[in-house]
Amino acid sequence: MLRRAENVTVMVDTCPHLAGPLHQGRLVEEDGEACVVCPWHGSTFRLDDGSVRHGPATAPAPTFETRLRKDGTIQVRPSLT
Repeated sequence: MLRRAENVTVMVDTCPHLAGPLHQGRLVEEDGEACVVCPWHGSTFRLDDGSVRHGPATAPAPTFETRLRKDGTIQVRPSLT
């Protein structure tokens, strides 16, 4: 999970390539977009939609829809897309 001001992004913690722990990866910015780099093999995923920016992964990392309530609670559900 990454929170930037009022925007909250949630992605699965497991790299779709070989199940690397994405929470141990680096956060980077590529072309103005926030990405996470898998610590095992360097696959890079856009945080907004989980799409692959750089392999070896070929499948996107699943993401979740989020909503930040006025009381600060973050609600999460599987993305419908």
